[in-house]
Amino acid sequence: MDASSSERFPCDSRTLGLAAGLVLLAGVLYYQTAARDLVVGDTPEFITVAATLGVPHAPGYPLFTMLGHLFSLLPFGSIPFRVNLSSAVFNALTVGMVYLISFRLTGERLAAAAGALLLAVSATFWQWSLAAEVFPLNNLLTSLLIFLLLSWQAQVERVGLLLAAFFVAGLGLTNQQTMVLLAPAFCFVLWTRRAFLLARPAILLLGPVVFFIGLLPYAYVPWASARHPIHNWGEVSSLRGLLSLMARRSYGSGHLVSTVDYLGGSGGQRILALLVSLGPLLGLMIVLGFIQAWRRHRSYFWFTLLAFTFTGPFFIYITNLNLKTAPSALFVLQKFFVLSHVVLAPLSALGIILAGQLISGTKLRAHAATTLVATLLLLGAGLTVLGNYHRHDLSHNHLARDFASDALHSAPPNSILFASGDSVVLPLMYLHDVEKMRSDTILIAASLLPADWYLLQLRRRYPDLVIPFDHYDGQVHGLKALVDANQARPIALIGFALASAQDLQADYRFQPCGLLHLVKPLGQAPTLRETASLNEQLLRDYHLPVPETVRRDTFEIELLALYAAPAWNVGRLYENAGRKTEALPWFQRTRAIDPYVP
Repeated sequence: MDASSSERFPCDSRTLGLAAGLVLLAGVLYYQTAARDLVVGDTPEFITVAATLGVPHAPGYPLFTMLGHLFSLLPFGSIPFRVNLSSAVFNALTVGMVYLISFRLTGERLAAAAGALLLAVSATFWQWSLAAEVFPLNNLLTSLLIFLLLSWQAQVERVGLLLAAFFVAGLGLTNQQTMVLLAPAFCFVLWTRRAFLLARPAILLLGPVVFFIGLLPYAYVPWASARHPIHNWGEVSSLRGLLSLMARRSYGSGHLVSTVDYLGGSGGQRILALLVSLGPLLGLMIVLGFIQAWRRHRSYFWFTLLAFTFTGPFFIYITNLNLKTAPSALFVLQKFFVLSHVVLAPLSALGIILAGQLISGTKLRAHAATTLVATLLLLGAGLTVLGNYHRHDLSHNHLARDFASDALHSAPPNSILFASGDSVVLPLMYLHDVEKMRSDTILIAASLLPADWYLLQLRRRYPDLVIPFDHYDGQVHGLKALVDANQARPIALIGFALASAQDLQADYRFQPCGLLHLVKPLGQAPTLRETASLNEQLLRDYHLPVPETVRRDTFEIELLALYAAPAWNVGRLYENAGRKTEALPWFQRTRAIDPYVP
């Protein structure tokens, strides 16, 4: 990031054409492997709010929601596929931006292209390009911010570039708040040009104004909330409510997750996972790039080191996620790795140049050696695509939809279904609320019951649902009071709602019903044969997943376990009745459905 860098960045048609070609190449790869349907994680929620102009969980993500809605209007494919394509487009554009940054640093088109493609096909970046999430848009805005800062530092008289950087920084905070982690690196760039800025104090005053203009998409939240959409997190109706949503107070500001089981563990283990996620080729070129930046681009070295330190090791350490006791925590944490990957990626082009110099030994042959290294890395990128295509391909993944569909069709007519656990609730929510599947049922997210705004929404949406309290305390005014008040309707539990239903056990029993448990008064006890027959029929009708196709490093493993639960439950009933011979086939079926069951 020095003044001379502007001289070797001709913004000509050749440069922009190659950038467009890289975007197209990455875009085709992501398009081919993108999810055509719901997948586990936050994706079903983001698709729901994009399709219905709702408000997702804190901090609200208004920019993604509005852009996602535009993608939902595309004239082809299903709604999930359309919104999933947003991630493919945003990350493909990020690849093009990384190329432009790399070329500005190096002046070597082939090295810059090779570095950008190494990022494009790296496992973590590719994986998070295929389904609706806020991180790809965060990647695009981050790469644009870096490009603007680098360009302004090289040509400080172009004040518009700096003001654009302030605007993008504010805009980024309306999509994903980890953008704030770039603040130290941003301030470093301002410090390097402090003489220019101090001589023009109006710029320092105008920058924050433009930054706050970038925050305007948050005006969407109260507008959307006032429309009472299907999914309306927080029921924001005041400035205080908006600030509470932005500060993520429902999770505890400063905490990534609120689930106690996920917290703790080794910070070093998390940082090691971050470094490993870069992969060998990209990781090696980045290490060499740091060396070359220290030698030739000292300012850029410090900028990148600051940006990486805060977006990478610092943030990953303070998340306090326990990767050892909660294996799926890595799935949660992994998507946060990608921001630091984007920060580091331009270094790979510098690394390629240094590798060429080390191989050639002389400056006269350095260009030819750099071309050779870049070509070999492009070949490596191609082999990476061939080797990992099947593993990353989500185009045939329908597990989340199949599970939600099977669960909804297991419910008796006109029932109340209490669901818990994001991997369970979110796909159910999409099918029930957007596609109107089993609209005769009342779907309740059990984990949201303590939120008064959620009770308000339930009353508005389901006038026939009796809610005998104004605040859910989990004890006197808990699940039992809600069940007692609605005994006229069939009631079922799914997911982890059963674990929070202990207060029902004194007056009710739980009958296994496939993926569900029906809540029955103690006097209504179906025979063991009837229960076995019911579950036999449901398992026969279910879309049981092939265990080998289930991604064990994601929440899909939870859905597989829930599919195996009906056979396990019937086997336990037979075993408890002393009929072990009849229990054995059910336990064997459990293992056949889920080979990983303890």
